[in-house]
Amino acid sequence: MSASKLSEVFDTESSSCYGTPMPILDTPRAVSPISQTLMKTAGLGSWGKLDPLSFTYINPAAMVDPSQTGCASAPDIRGTTGLTFINGMEESVNMPLQDLPWNLNMVESIDLVEGPPGAVYGSTQPSNGYVNYITKQPYFDRFRGDVWDTTGMYDQYMWGADIGGPIKGTQGRLAYRFSYMGIESGSYYELIKDNQQNFYAALGFRPSTDYQADLYLDFGTYSYMLEDVLLNRPTEALIQNGLYYPGFLPPSEVNTGTVNNPPASGYLGTPIPISRRVNVKYPGDLGRAQTAMAQWIQRFQINDQLRVVNNTFFWYQSHVSSEDEFLFNEAWIGNYEIDNRTEVLLNFDTAGPIGPISHSLDTGLDSRYQYVLAYDSFNFVVPNGWSVFENPYLRNALFSQNFQALIGNPSGPGGGEWLVPSGPYPLYFEPLNGATGSNLSRYLRIAPFAQDRLQLSQNLFLILGARLNLYLVSAETPPGTPPLLFESLNTSQLAPLVNISPYWKPYPWMSFYFNFNLQQTTVVAGGGGYSPLFGPSAFHLLNELEEIGAKFSLLENKLFFSGDLFSENTYLFNFGLPPTPVNIKGFEMSVQYQPFDRFWLKANTLFMNGVENWSGLPTGPPLAQTYSTATAFLLNLPLDNSGTFPPGKYALIAWPEQIFSGLVSYQFKEGIGISLGALLMSDMYLGYEHQVRIPTQFILNGQLFYTAHQWEARLSLFNFTNEHYWLPNGFGFTQVRTLNLDTIFPGWPFWVEGTLLYRF
Repeated sequence: MSASKLSEVFDTESSSCYGTPMPILDTPRAVSPISQTLMKTAGLGSWGKLDPLSFTYINPAAMVDPSQTGCASAPDIRGTTGLTFINGMEESVNMPLQDLPWNLNMVESIDLVEGPPGAVYGSTQPSNGYVNYITKQPYFDRFRGDVWDTTGMYDQYMWGADIGGPIKGTQGRLAYRFSYMGIESGSYYELIKDNQQNFYAALGFRPSTDYQADLYLDFGTYSYMLEDVLLNRPTEALIQNGLYYPGFLPPSEVNTGTVNNPPASGYLGTPIPISRRVNVKYPGDLGRAQTAMAQWIQRFQINDQLRVVNNTFFWYQSHVSSEDEFLFNEAWIGNYEIDNRTEVLLNFDTAGPIGPISHSLDTGLDSRYQYVLAYDSFNFVVPNGWSVFENPYLRNALFSQNFQALIGNPSGPGGGEWLVPSGPYPLYFEPLNGATGSNLSRYLRIAPFAQDRLQLSQNLFLILGARLNLYLVSAETPPGTPPLLFESLNTSQLAPLVNISPYWKPYPWMSFYFNFNLQQTTVVAGGGGYSPLFGPSAFHLLNELEEIGAKFSLLENKLFFSGDLFSENTYLFNFGLPPTPVNIKGFEMSVQYQPFDRFWLKANTLFMNGVENWSGLPTGPPLAQTYSTATAFLLNLPLDNSGTFPPGKYALIAWPEQIFSGLVSYQFKEGIGISLGALLMSDMYLGYEHQVRIPTQFILNGQLFYTAHQWEARLSLFNFTNEHYWLPNGFGFTQVRTLNLDTIFPGWPFWVEGTLLYRF
């Protein structure tokens, strides 16, 4: 089998920006279609879940938050949490945190879009980008399948099978696809594990050229340990020389804040070398989850000018997670959403000032019902109190007298700590912890929308879109909340969206565009629900994008170039305070070149910075620790002080201002090939005080592969120069950035993984 064709490496069309398929050259947005070839070359899925940097080799605007490594459904994009879509439908149960491994078994390809969604897709929450997962499709041509096995260093074990074809006796009208993936993996880091079983099925029905229907089903079970809070006490000495401050408190004295929190100099010792594999995880931490998906898409071709599409989507998720060294407990029990979008797509012409105007109108109604029961505890933040040298079974915040004092105490943060009544483990929750917190929610969202693509002349086009989200929300504190803390919220809210996207195409190979996207979105609590303490501002967060760019398809479509300037305005939601305005600005370029089937390359660059404006608020940004561990040691300060900075403007932290990334691949006629991935990131600071800095760093990956008619083999060499790179615990202005001076993520060293696949 020869190397991938151009269309198999660089998809030339996307439906993820404006709802209907458009050529990438004509799409007035920054969009990166990610094919199976790009996924394999970048190593996306090498862990069986999302790793921190595979997306970044493809698009430097995207990185998976290390605090959610493997347990996020989308990467952070342009500095904040990305949204998740599946075949065009927003999956929102897992927001604002996923906390279970994301299943890549069902994924055929991915569209990564920078900037918030437009009028057809819409969105619940503010974002600077999203991914749309295109799931595996049934095979209508013939029966086919494959079996595969992946084995890697550090106990990486994955295997799977995929079969499909037309169903006999249906004259090619019915076809199916079934995929299975199993994972039983450890990690480079001590104690971390990930066990998964996933089953995916697709059924396609094509009775005529005027009607088609597709059913997609997915079910997964998960047993895992979160990788959040790995190595604590980040300092310049740790980053530069691998030196760690030893020493720990008796578990009974561990505390958060400044009250009764002993100064660090009383128990920390002189920094000494440590292994990058050690961490401060509690061995009893756990993660258990089940997910299920069903999606039914119907397409009706009424005539040449009129089509109707109906997309119905169901997602179920139930999981429990605990990190007792944190202390973080979470139980989302039986959460689900039912979404439906009906689109009417109409082509017609109207008179214009200089000639007929051609319209491609997409209008309809989008609706969602969501049920959420979420229990969360995260106010007792103590990861810096532990040491990698102590008995790991002592790293449990439940042993702290200070945490015990919060149990059943309605005066404690978030209303104190209370047992989750339904178990199945002794987990605690805080009834009044606000954003990302505990709630029992039932809500309905109804959204009429319309989007029109107008061809004003032979070379000038304009996309106009509008959407109005109506939220009918009923939320309350969850069962188990004591009566004196019970709160409820019943509200209806309107959140509008408009997008305006003119583009000019003076030649078939050249396009210039401008995009304006403005919407109001909502903040969400645990499981994608709403806290009963949310006020009106929680339902009207500005999400605004301005972007200007150019795209060129040259050398008979063998060379593709794009570049854009962007500015995005959004808000950080602050529980109990007004939202904080955030602005990011940036410039990015991408080049794709494939002169012939067996050679291709992709190179990218991003320059981006941002500002959080806390000037008009009573306090500045929070951090679980507002100074480095070294400063705490020198100045006799407590660790885990849970403080805030003064009001003012603060530069975006924990995101490199400059990123260069690229992939290149060449395959010989005999089927043997080689690929190289390169990533260079400028320095980044962990905290707003700019005391601890991760320097400029690079990571190189390589692959040797062989493809034949029935066999495919791939040997991946990750970080083959063995760089000791580091990543922040939380990127940009994500919610978990507040832990960046408490914990840090040591990147995996050189490691090897091999995959063998047999086709039939």
